[in-house]
Amino acid sequence: MLPLDDEAALRELFAKEGSAIAAVIIEPVPANHGLLLQRHAFLQLLRELTRRHGSLLIFDEVISGFRVARGGAAEHYRITPDLATFGKIVGGGMPVGAFGASKAIMSRLAPDGDTYQAGTLSGNPVAMAAGIATLDILERERAWEQLEARGARLEQLLAPIVGTAPFPLHLVRLGSLLWLSLHDEPTLRRAGTLSAQAAARFRKIFHAMLDRGVYIAPSAYEVIFVSLAHCEDDLQRFAASLSESIRVAAE
Repeated sequence: MLPLDDEAALRELFAKEGSAIAAVIIEPVPANHGLLLQRHAFLQLLRELTRRHGSLLIFDEVISGFRVARGGAAEHYRITPDLATFGKIVGGGMPVGAFGASKAIMSRLAPDGDTYQAGTLSGNPVAMAAGIATLDILERERAWEQLEARGARLEQLLAPIVGTAPFPLHLVRLGSLLWLSLHDEPTLRRAGTLSAQAAARFRKIFHAMLDRGVYIAPSAYEVIFVSLAHCEDDLQRFAASLSESIRVAAE
């Protein structure tokens, strides 16, 4: 396991163990410990090293896939992995996941190939129907343009509120993914631990928002998702509630 955004560690590992590395898996947009936006140069180096040493590059796009763009983070960064995993968004929230790869890799799966893959819900007809309907709606409604616009609008509403907070508070955004970071640094590439004081402030913000009818994730490390269901009134209400909640947290 290597730290994110560490090119030296990456080069050192492949120099020592490159011939023995079968695959490398990474979230190109880490979003479970804050929104840790990675540099294109780091991901590109990872692509180059895996290709040079014959290792598969696997993108974990369970969060970013079909949300950041039609082609996920791979499209956003213009980097094609060998294999990618996707989560419930592909089924509109139904219990389904998926993975995809090049034809050469997928042809290794049974019944065409010698690698068996199966699961309890594999090919579930209800989930598959929901998935097809979801993808049809996303295409028809030009969803990714709308999600980018709504994410940008919420960022616009929150920027002056966050910028004038009486304690360290930063807004990080990629498309419809946003993160309210209480870390001292405005941008994090690697996971960091909040101070006890910052964690206590987030708890106050969470409960103050809840009192105002807005439910955000209860962890300070989780991101905010804007969806097609959110309208301008929702975004305005969120911004107003956050402004009031920041004042509560500062008391």
